[in-house]
Amino acid sequence: MVLLLCSPATMPTTPSPTSPVSSELIVVGIFLLVFWGGSACFSAWRAQRLWKDPDYYQQVVGQGVFRFRGDINRGLVRGWAPFSVGGLALMAAMMMFIIGGVGQRPHEGSFAALVVAGLLLVVFLAGVVLQLSVAWFNRPRWCVPAYLREESGAWAQRHPRKAR
Repeated sequence: MVLLLCSPATMPTTPSPTSPVSSELIVVGIFLLVFWGGSACFSAWRAQRLWKDPDYYQQVVGQGVFRFRGDINRGLVRGWAPFSVGGLALMAAMMMFIIGGVGQRPHEGSFAALVVAGLLLVVFLAGVVLQLSVAWFNRPRWCVPAYLREESGAWAQRHPRKAR
């Protein structure tokens, strides 16, 4: 079945007037949604586990998930929760863009879905900014697991006089 969907004989070379999106794009889109959806779910699972388990935090930091200096690596892992929320919002935004009809004919999608997708993209960007804020300054405290709130951020470790 999959081979039939992907065979060159069944794929149109140009989009037909009734189907503006080619089947190649649909296959790629489905693959990306499954990949990003799985990544977002894994990230949320890991964030939940990092939030509760100090031993798991040490294990993840020891693995060197991010290839930065030790203080930045620890900070990025410390800020995994807001990034995961942002990743889930990005996944939801992609779904809303699909529902809203991005790439389809003009005026053929739900405008409300596109507005929600735009707001979810803002949530994603906020998650990235919060992760970086936690990595550098260990702030805001509500984004940091309780057992890590007393650690200093990378900025304070690198500039002890300026951090006071």
